[in-house]
Amino acid sequence: MSAPPPPPSFQDRLRRLRLDPAALPIAVAGVVLVGAVAWLIARPLPPAQPPASPMAAEVAELRAQLQQVAGLDRRIAALEGTTARIAGLEALPPRIAALEGLAQRVTGLEGLTQRVTTIEGRPPVDLAPLRDQVAEGERRAAALAEQLAGVERIARDTAARPAIDPTQLAARTAVEALTQRLDRLSDRTEAAIRQDEARAAATTARIEGLAREAATRDSALEQGQAQARERIGATEAALAGRIAALEQTLATRTAALEQALANRTTALEQGLAARTSAAEAQAGRIATLEGAAQRLAALEGRAGRMATIDALRATLEAGRPLGGALAGLRDAPEALTRFANTAPPTESALRLSFEDAARAGRAASEPAREGAGVLDSAVSRLSGLVTVRRGEEMVWGDAAAAEIERARRALEAGDLEGAIQRLSRLSPPAKEAMRGWISQAEALVAARAALRSLAAG
Repeated sequence: MSAPPPPPSFQDRLRRLRLDPAALPIAVAGVVLVGAVAWLIARPLPPAQPPASPMAAEVAELRAQLQQVAGLDRRIAALEGTTARIAGLEALPPRIAALEGLAQRVTGLEGLTQRVTTIEGRPPVDLAPLRDQVAEGERRAAALAEQLAGVERIARDTAARPAIDPTQLAARTAVEALTQRLDRLSDRTEAAIRQDEARAAATTARIEGLAREAATRDSALEQGQAQARERIGATEAALAGRIAALEQTLATRTAALEQALANRTTALEQGLAARTSAAEAQAGRIATLEGAAQRLAALEGRAGRMATIDALRATLEAGRPLGGALAGLRDAPEALTRFANTAPPTESALRLSFEDAARAGRAASEPAREGAGVLDSAVSRLSGLVTVRRGEEMVWGDAAAAEIERARRALEAGDLEGAIQRLSRLSPPAKEAMRGWISQAEALVAARAALRSLAAG
């Protein structure tokens, strides 16, 4: 910022004051301004109006309509379930009759099948073990015959040998003992052969008896199978006739049932079409109500947000901490959260403290008086006491005092931002002297701007 121009001399000031005809109207305007300021300070602030909750009656009506629509949907679902159950019960009697007929047919066929299976499942007479026993007896007889032939050969060889002398008596005794053993073995062999022959004869007789019994059983089985085939044929013929009669009856009942089912289906389709139309109408109405409910929810959310903003504005203007009012607001700006636990400045408090801040600013803007003459000191003091302006142009007086006076007028008019803008034109010493007041005013302006931004968003 450039340095302020040097003040005019005393003679120039007297000449301008004497020749300027606007001095008297300016003085009268100053008196009127002082009276207006006094009246504004004495007037009380209007009480904050609590926010009203809009659209309460419309919310209650929409909720009642939604409950009615939900009840209609439940009744429609119950009627559809009843219709399906009735159709299922009507289809049961024909199915039960058909199942009973099939069960009777299956029962008759199962009896015949069991009898045939019993006859066919009887095992044939197994002659293999008996044949094996006979073959084993024959093999044992052949082995015994071979042993007997070997013994006879040994006996003949022994008899054909020449007589031995007494010196060979021991060998002869051994031969005799061997001959006795061979005799005993021959006896045992003959006895075993006789037992095997007797056993083979018994086995052969048993085999022949079993063969005769098997032949008898085979003939009996063949006769039983023939009788069973005859009975099965007769039963199949009877079942064929009965099945034909049942099929004819079933065809007649099926045709009647199909006709009744077609009539029932037509009626159900007509009823379903009517219900579908009603359901579509209900769906359209539900969609309309859902849209209205969404709009209502949006309006309720905005109304709650506006109520919170109004509460914050009322608390801010009352100069109370914003902690309680900020609880219902998410992502609050820093301009408001700084006053969560600290009382914010109010415009009335800023008006009351402006005089002290203005006095400090004017004192800081006065030039140093050390080394100045008496005349310069008097002129400087007089220019601080008297200010003459022509519109926005300062004719005579202190420039800092003029800006402070303009800020005062803006503040009295409710233009806090204009007052801050006027004070920003002060010299650095004057601005520094009024820094506390300017900071409070800027904080209040920032908080109000944040509230306006929240209300617009």
